[in-house]
Amino acid sequence: MRTVYALFVGIDDYPGAPLRGCVNDVRAAETWLRGRTGPEPRVRTLYDARATRAAVLAGLEEHLGRSGPGDTALLWFSGHGSQSPTSDPGEATGWSQALVCHDSLVPGGQPVLRDTELGALLDGIAARGTHVVAVLDCCHSGGATREYADGAAVRGVPWQSWWHTGSREGGGPGPERGRHVLLAACRPQELAHERVIDGRTRGMFSHALLSALDGLGPTTTYGEAHALAHARVRVSGHIQHPELRGPEDGGFLSGEPVPASPFLLRHTAWGWEVNCGAAHGLRSAGAEFTLSGAAGERTVVVREVRTESALVDPVDWQPTAEDEQVAHAVTPSALAFPPAVVTLSGEPVAVRLVAEAVAAVPALALEPDGPPGPEGALRLHVEAGYGRARVSGGAGYPVPDLPLRSPADAAGVTDCLAHIARWHHIRDLANPDPLLSSLVRITVEETSVGGLSHSADGEVVCAYTPDGREPQVRVGIHNFSGRQLWAVLLDLTDGYASSPHLFEGEFIGDGRVGWARRGQPVWLRLPPGRSTVRGASARDWLKVIVAEDELNLAPFRLPAWSSAAPSGARLSPAPAGGGGLLRLIGAGAKDGRDAGGPAYGDGRDAGGPACGAARWGTAQVVVRTQV
Repeated sequence: MRTVYALFVGIDDYPGAPLRGCVNDVRAAETWLRGRTGPEPRVRTLYDARATRAAVLAGLEEHLGRSGPGDTALLWFSGHGSQSPTSDPGEATGWSQALVCHDSLVPGGQPVLRDTELGALLDGIAARGTHVVAVLDCCHSGGATREYADGAAVRGVPWQSWWHTGSREGGGPGPERGRHVLLAACRPQELAHERVIDGRTRGMFSHALLSALDGLGPTTTYGEAHALAHARVRVSGHIQHPELRGPEDGGFLSGEPVPASPFLLRHTAWGWEVNCGAAHGLRSAGAEFTLSGAAGERTVVVREVRTESALVDPVDWQPTAEDEQVAHAVTPSALAFPPAVVTLSGEPVAVRLVAEAVAAVPALALEPDGPPGPEGALRLHVEAGYGRARVSGGAGYPVPDLPLRSPADAAGVTDCLAHIARWHHIRDLANPDPLLSSLVRITVEETSVGGLSHSADGEVVCAYTPDGREPQVRVGIHNFSGRQLWAVLLDLTDGYASSPHLFEGEFIGDGRVGWARRGQPVWLRLPPGRSTVRGASARDWLKVIVAEDELNLAPFRLPAWSSAAPSGARLSPAPAGGGGLLRLIGAGAKDGRDAGGPAYGDGRDAGGPACGAARWGTAQVVVRTQV
């Protein structure tokens, strides 16, 4: 059975800078934890003067460090934090963050607990197989001082993504290290606030998160808990955006994947909101989402598209007060993605079998003959006959022939076609407004391992060494926009996979560089199954998406295509008419596309950019790894 080791740190009695709600926060968190079903948690608490730097380190190393494979280690910190300028190239914002222990504010006292130091400790525990969670209620992505202003106090919040690592196809040299999950009160440049709630001073984030957990129950995911906590904190009117860094579809305190939709519907101060926006391909009002698993038809229609989210209205159903207290998994039922045009050739019976399957998939448009498809649409071809189907036309590596002897096999062919179409939607995503796109650049820099050159068509060519070693490069995201931007770097492989693992969503300061894998080398290699013979090659499309606000990452995650584990990209029924909208599932359908698991949401707030949808942009380079 999973044992939870918990370290609760709450500090109000700071010398010269007292706070009021931190001890209340961690006591409430401890009560919540002890009220859960399962084995009794093993808890250590550090309040006020007992929460010295040495005691916090001992709690991390000796108490949480006792956890083993299959256990959970929880750090809940509520108190002051700090930030300071740094020239460390691994810090993309130009600031280093820290937690402030009780004795860190005493004249001549102990140093603060730096983000890199804390991150190394947490990841060291996670590397042993423990699921590690840090809940930090403080300011400035690592902790920052909070002061009283207008009757409210502000805290600090370290959320820097300490756990960034690499994996296959553009990743590191081996398996990924253990990574901890982070739930934080606000963004790195913001303050976290506390106020009186029901007669007691509480941190708004801690109170919102615990309230969300109480309402969601024991099977909730990190994405659901964050979405509700975020909405409740934003209602306060303070400029404070809680953050999640970790598996959106992971079960809370377990990390085990929970099958669900990649999108969530929640109620906010601005009405109902879905965490899918223009940067994900949502083009205009009128798009639809359907509540997953709902009894009967329950859909919402988009009335305003923002960069990272959309405001929606219920269609023919009235949400209850209970509906407003939970996050609903939703599946897009109409998106602004044009269907891929499919042409068929081959043996008539086999062609007819594929044609019938294609006709039922809204992501695909059959064009056996007649006028061409929409301008700019992806064009795929299927050659069918003699028990096999060959799919071609995509930009990736050739797909192996697929079996074609039955309607079920034909469904597998259309799943492959729809998967390729989705991959192209991500690769070709671009904002018609080119402003930010022109102010962001990706660079691929040579290291001492492997050679680097540029082809006539603009590809970056990275060569194996003569003795067969895989090339290594450094990949940087350069921000020349005059403002701080959030960025994610997608690795789109020629195996039709898309992953943000190289730079999984961070803010980059103006004039600074965000480095993939925090400046560590990116290893490039041919994927498993391809012979590393002379002249063999593989391609990666490195695509950065930048925005003035965070984006939902789930739609950008796509596994490599495999006939052994199809992605379930077939959707029904037919496309909606007008406006370029694509209907993805039927009303009330119980199964739909799963683009990589549920995701956290992040709505636009009244203190954001003045325009209706904040600016966003993209940049892209093609890397060819060659033997």
